[in-house]
Amino acid sequence: MMWFEFNGIRSDELNIRVLRFRNPALPEFSDHYEYVPGRDGALLFPRPFGIREIEIDCLLLHESRTKRVQAIRELSQLFTRQEGSLVISDEPDVYYVGKLAGTFPLDAHKTLSSFTLVFRCQPFRYAIDTRELTFDMESNSVQYIANGGTAEAYPTIVIRAAYGEIQNPKITINDKYLLYNGVLTPNSAIEINTESFLATKSMGRDIVITGAYDTAEDNVLAMIDGEFGALFPGGNTFAYSSANGQRARIRLVWQERYL
Repeated sequence: MMWFEFNGIRSDELNIRVLRFRNPALPEFSDHYEYVPGRDGALLFPRPFGIREIEIDCLLLHESRTKRVQAIRELSQLFTRQEGSLVISDEPDVYYVGKLAGTFPLDAHKTLSSFTLVFRCQPFRYAIDTRELTFDMESNSVQYIANGGTAEAYPTIVIRAAYGEIQNPKITINDKYLLYNGVLTPNSAIEINTESFLATKSMGRDIVITGAYDTAEDNVLAMIDGEFGALFPGGNTFAYSSANGQRARIRLVWQERYL
């Protein structure tokens, strides 16, 4: 049986029977070509991916006119002002991020009504299962990370001073580095979210020294130099170093993405 789930609400909970999914193989994209006088062909300027529209043909089952009115009212649960997660039975291992593209007409009959839902989604599919790796790294060492998706993924990186004070920790993903211009006191940590461009320190970071928690130091993005790197499909290098040569406990969390 075919089904979909949007923001935790299953289609069968709304008495919806799914007839068909129409999901494009790729999201929208439109490359730009620049024609140069006197030159054969054209210069390609790739552009970012656009949206992906997923259409779902549905039947709404009801026993009477009264039940039909109630069933139609319950469809309002699919409306959200913000984007939510969409899972379809054709691909139960991934989810999409989007929302209804607009209202939809119903062809109503005595015991059933037919309609089509259109969800306007972001271009990528996201793996349901989150990948997570934790390892201890010596300064100036390298790990090799495999990303099984078909698109780049942006991990969250947690560097913890599990073995003592760390001065100016630096991580490099492939050819892009991030350097924290500061000190991690013993057992404190810094968390870098490469997808949201955020950098924060843990609550316990400076209690050892000051005996207090300074909320002003939550956001330490201003103390970060470099670029936010991505894990590309296939193999990736992940390097760590520190100014004082201290090793660290590092945790990587990411969701594989697919076109």
